[in-house]
Amino acid sequence: MLILVLAIQASSMAQDKIYFTDFYISAGFKNQPYTELNQYFADAGYQTFEKQTATLGGGVSYVAMSGMGFFAETEFNLNKKRYSNDFVNYRYLPIHVTGGFQYHWKNSNIKDWRFYPKIGVYYGSTSLDMIVTDLNTDFGENLMGGMNTSFMYQRNIGLNFSINADKILGAFLKPTTQIGVYSRMGLQVGYMLNVYSSVTKLRRNFNPDLRKDLIITNAPKFDPSAFYIKLNFAIGKFEKESE
Repeated sequence: MLILVLAIQASSMAQDKIYFTDFYISAGFKNQPYTELNQYFADAGYQTFEKQTATLGGGVSYVAMSGMGFFAETEFNLNKKRYSNDFVNYRYLPIHVTGGFQYHWKNSNIKDWRFYPKIGVYYGSTSLDMIVTDLNTDFGENLMGGMNTSFMYQRNIGLNFSINADKILGAFLKPTTQIGVYSRMGLQVGYMLNVYSSVTKLRRNFNPDLRKDLIITNAPKFDPSAFYIKLNFAIGKFEKESE
């Protein structure tokens, strides 16, 4: 039986407890200034990164309809292209995972929409990958330090805030087991605030004698702070328990 009203009205049924777990994919848009890094590129006469980029991602969400829930999610920038000048190609690649809490107020339903906040902590790395245009194909030269590539990175820790609006698309409950499946569509608008960036390091590629990544001095911040908006589509399972 199709029960679109189940997820909407469940919170008003004090005798019932309903638990939701779902997996979702996301597609969206991010506005990321790259302020300090772009200034370095501009001063050196390099092409700067565009602030706007598309994103793809995914996550997992759990929530008891009585209120508190948890989530974990990640996303990837879809840069338009590698940037380049006469000497080098380069790209910016942030990869972070957010884990945190969400809270669904019982009175947040407006017809079949649900509005709620998420707050989490993200952790990951932001890298700047640079590839020399005039590639050095001599293996001996690479062993002696004439590397073609530089993979510089920083570790990042920050906060991720968002306001979410979800709509239940459909649900099916099997009465004998009180377990069902559902699908939902969601709109998520938020901001990632970078709180801490580590020193910049160069990965120890092409040098087997190195035991640790090299620290790079005088480097700008690879700041992943950004406003974002994205659509989420989820498929999940719910379980209903009657007291």
